[in-house]
Amino acid sequence: MPSFTFRLLEEADLAMMHRWLNDPGVVRWWEGEDVSLPAVVAQYGPDREDPTTEHWLAMIDSDPVGWICCWPVSDSLDDDEVAPWIPLGVEETAAGIDYLVATPERRGQGVGTAMIEAFVSDVVFGHHPEWTQAAASPYTANRASCRALEKAGFAFAGSVIYPDDDEGPCSLMILPRPT
Repeated sequence: MPSFTFRLLEEADLAMMHRWLNDPGVVRWWEGEDVSLPAVVAQYGPDREDPTTEHWLAMIDSDPVGWICCWPVSDSLDDDEVAPWIPLGVEETAAGIDYLVATPERRGQGVGTAMIEAFVSDVVFGHHPEWTQAAASPYTANRASCRALEKAGFAFAGSVIYPDDDEGPCSLMILPRPT
């Protein structure tokens, strides 16, 4: 697997991000979120509501192959998505992550696993010495995402059922900072 580099998502990347989020393989798992161009600009652009979330492009050579983000769990403790994580072992000093592999031809090739491994090592733990864990909660039915996390060293911590979510339970996965 080639090595990854990461760069922060820029305003010029938002049209590409919009295309990626509208790919049928991504839309299937994107929780019914609005993925119109105005919504993508509002959520991922420079004037977004959540400035503590870091949005990154995953690059192989100079080719963007995915998007991945991280945020401090401590900033989201009252959030419906993060609150159920704490009783299952996620520490308040953890980082949450989310991600996607951009194109269908890159999926199922180990790109997701390699991207997650590199990102957690280089960015989550590499840039944030205060973060003690990385955590993610993909839909349990999204077996490819759960498997990518498992192959990247994450361990299943428990099932989470979010209020008002029609897609089913999620699998909370945790990776502690290496000692």
